[in-house]
Amino acid sequence: MLALIACREPSQRQPLYAAGRPEDEGHGQLAHASMKLMTSDDTPTRAPSPEVPRYRDDDDLSAAQAYGGPGYGGASYASYRPPPWTYPTAPRTPGFATANGLTGAVEGTITWRGATPKLTTACGAVEPVHTNPDRTLPDAVVYIERVRVGRFVVHAAGEQRPYTVGGTMLKRGCELAPRMQIISPVPAALAIHGDTKPARIKVTLPGGETRAHELQEAGRVVVPAKHGITRVEGEDQTLGAAWAIGVDSPYFALTDDRGRYRLEELAAGTYELTFWYPPIPKVKDGKLEYGAPVMVRRSVRIDDKRTTRLDVTLAP
Repeated sequence: MLALIACREPSQRQPLYAAGRPEDEGHGQLAHASMKLMTSDDTPTRAPSPEVPRYRDDDDLSAAQAYGGPGYGGASYASYRPPPWTYPTAPRTPGFATANGLTGAVEGTITWRGATPKLTTACGAVEPVHTNPDRTLPDAVVYIERVRVGRFVVHAAGEQRPYTVGGTMLKRGCELAPRMQIISPVPAALAIHGDTKPARIKVTLPGGETRAHELQEAGRVVVPAKHGITRVEGEDQTLGAAWAIGVDSPYFALTDDRGRYRLEELAAGTYELTFWYPPIPKVKDGKLEYGAPVMVRRSVRIDDKRTTRLDVTLAP
């Protein structure tokens, strides 16, 4: 049997798209950066990795294994040695009583009052606020912290650990994205991925502890995600910062592209909702300076026989 293989001429090859664009599906600049790690002739010589036994068929090859770890057949991958993962695993038992058949709900729309600046740092353009023409605000965070009775935490089929939300951040040019996210349950891990240019980043953990990391070209840095707010920014203050909010509650949401949110399966009672948006920075000498976040708290009475409406306006 004769097999024919068609090859594209150089002029017909797919163009290279910028890393992070929807068209970049593995053949763009980010892929080239990854290939460089595996094929570069100037990679520093490293001592040979110790022999690590491969996993058996009955071993756990869960996503919690470090990239390049034993589950991939060795202790390193493309000359990259992953750092140890020292964060604790997420608790499997929620800190509140669970119940079936909860029917209460709260929903609303978040709008923005104030300027939507477009800033330029020594790195390039940064756009800290995105609103719709009607001033509704996408990607604002809404969550409830103190819960006595809540819905069941969904578990993956056949496993005892709950589904996780969030935990991934990307460097895209002069900004870190997504600008805000929720991580649940915590403690967990926050993985920060690099693009085609290396950068020094600073991570501020809940409680104020700071850590500096070298984010290599197409590399990855993993930091612990705890209860509270974690902030990631460029060490030289030229990258648009990003925030991750760790919560233990099962009630949280990001507003959709029309600024809407909905929290459901609530027990009847009074709750305090937190509406949160990152601080709007200013530029001084080509560097970003951040103040306090935009945050509003509202108490609401939930009736289990109807949906409660709560609209909120945020302003810097």
